[in-house]
Amino acid sequence: VFLQFDSLDDVVYTRLRGRPLLEKKLAAIDTCAAQGVGVMLVPTLAPGLNTAEIGALIDIAIQRAPAVRGVHFQPVSYFGRYSLDPANESRITIPEVIRAVEAQTNGRVRAESFRPPGGENALCSFHGNFVLMPDGELKPLTRHIAQSGCCGQAEDGAHGSIRSRQFVAKAWAAPELEPTLPSPGGPSLGAWDVFLERLRTHTFCISGMAFQDAWNLDLERLKDCYINILSPDGRLVPFCAYNLTSQTGRALYRDASCTNRVGEAV
Repeated sequence: VFLQFDSLDDVVYTRLRGRPLLEKKLAAIDTCAAQGVGVMLVPTLAPGLNTAEIGALIDIAIQRAPAVRGVHFQPVSYFGRYSLDPANESRITIPEVIRAVEAQTNGRVRAESFRPPGGENALCSFHGNFVLMPDGELKPLTRHIAQSGCCGQAEDGAHGSIRSRQFVAKAWAAPELEPTLPSPGGPSLGAWDVFLERLRTHTFCISGMAFQDAWNLDLERLKDCYINILSPDGRLVPFCAYNLTSQTGRALYRDASCTNRVGEAV
């Protein structure tokens, strides 16, 4: 379940969503946990509202792991009912989110543990994969290694999209929690036994994706997008373009049958 989860404060929900929702969100997580359904928390980050809660949102996800598999941050985009001319102060960028994660977790999660995407444009998203240990430590499974040049190594989008689907299927679904103990009398690997068992049951993901709007639309990013909507006439519409509205809030690429969802905000 990809669960919109913006805050631990109902004041924020009232501002962003029109009503207090925290109690219902927590109840939804508990229900999913009871039914063996994995949950990803998805906060929309709006400067001046909840960007100071980035660390706290990671903490609540860890507290409710392994039912909660991680946090996927989405910097606010302005379209639909939020069709206003945003100032720079009304936005938060991916580098700012990564720096905030490191600062608000007191270095528990480090910026070097995040990598750019495997398929879409490098400016679109980031991800970091971890193993949650019994003492609460997050052991990183990913690490950013600078390549030659300023932008790293380009990768074919088809291969990246396949890997992304495989990762989501494996790491975001509810884990099998039945223990797989070493065979009786077999050698013990000590701490490695614990790590390997947690790798199977307690992987944790921190990621983010920046959606575009009418004020920051980048055609190069759209060309690299592999998340597409199939329109009734057979066109493939990049996801950011599909959600795009004009400066007056009018849907630009959605089919008329889908316009009832234009008011939704990423």
